[in-house]
Amino acid sequence: MIFARRAGFSLIEALVVLAVGGLALAVIFSIGTRAGDTGFRLGRGAMAAADQDIALGDIRATVRSIALRPPTTFLRDVDRPMDGQAARLEAEVVMERATQCAPEGWSGRLVLEIVNSGGERTLTCQAGDRPRSRLMTLAAGPAGFSYSTDGATWTPAYSNTPTARGEGPPQAVNLWVRVAAPGVDVIEMASSGQPDAWIRAGDDGLL
Repeated sequence: MIFARRAGFSLIEALVVLAVGGLALAVIFSIGTRAGDTGFRLGRGAMAAADQDIALGDIRATVRSIALRPPTTFLRDVDRPMDGQAARLEAEVVMERATQCAPEGWSGRLVLEIVNSGGERTLTCQAGDRPRSRLMTLAAGPAGFSYSTDGATWTPAYSNTPTARGEGPPQAVNLWVRVAAPGVDVIEMASSGQPDAWIRAGDDGLL
């Protein structure tokens, strides 16, 4: 007797094939999901690092742009000294380039400030009547501004307080500003440049 050869799969064979295929697809999708999560995580880290680099560059540019007037060249009721505190820096600025804080050129009074809001601590800036901008989020831990006129001795406060013209000829002023926080340590210098450039025609002094 001759038996015809059966074609195709049995039910058990079909189920085995489906099970193996399902496992293969599960492995593939699992690997793909993990790879996607890793990619997104790396992307977010790269974007955060880029944002911090931009913020640090803006801080440096802002400090360099401070109009640091020599104390003996102030005019009464016209010029305002820089006011540097541990959590706030306020000064007149002429921006060397556009930043998140202000456009290039004269921007008036600019404030860099460490602000606590909603359980988050941020470094912000505001120039003139422009809206306040967030430069960066600061990690938990000590943070603040410090100042040095010689690059060696640091204090938590500074002001180029006006003095009488009779106390001596205008002297150039250099000021190092430091912004320190966990993961952040920026030191940049502001300079008055040549003091004669600050003397106006007919200027008879401040006091």
